[in-house]
Amino acid sequence: MAYDLRVAVNKGLAELRRTVSKKSLELAALRNEMNKYQKVQRFLSGQERAARTKANDNARGRPTDWNSVLKRLPNSFAVGSVTNLTHRSSPYMHRVLAKWIKQRKVKRVERGRYQKL
Repeated sequence: MAYDLRVAVNKGLAELRRTVSKKSLELAALRNEMNKYQKVQRFLSGQERAARTKANDNARGRPTDWNSVLKRLPNSFAVGSVTNLTHRSSPYMHRVLAKWIKQRKVKRVERGRYQKL
C-alpha cells in the first residue's frame, strides 16, 4: 500500500514539474510579447523618440553643464548617482568630483560619498 502511494506521489510531482515548465515557457513568451507592445506604445506616444534624441545629443559630444548637474544632486550623494544622472563612466566622474573638491563645491564625507557645500 505504501509503495503505491509513493508511486502516485512521484507521478503527481513529475506531472506538476512538466506543467510548471510548460507554463514558464508560456509566461516568458507572453512577457516578450508584452515588451514588444510596450515598445510600440512608447514609440506612438513619442517617448521613444525623445529618449533616442537625447541619447543622440550626448553621442554628438555636446558639453555637459556641470553646474546644473550639481544643482540636481541631493545634499549628500554617491558617485553612482552622479554617474546615472550624466551617463558618464565612473573614472570620469571621479575626475569631475576631484575638480569640484578643488573648487570647494563638494567635500568627501567617506569613501564614495560626497556632500555639497
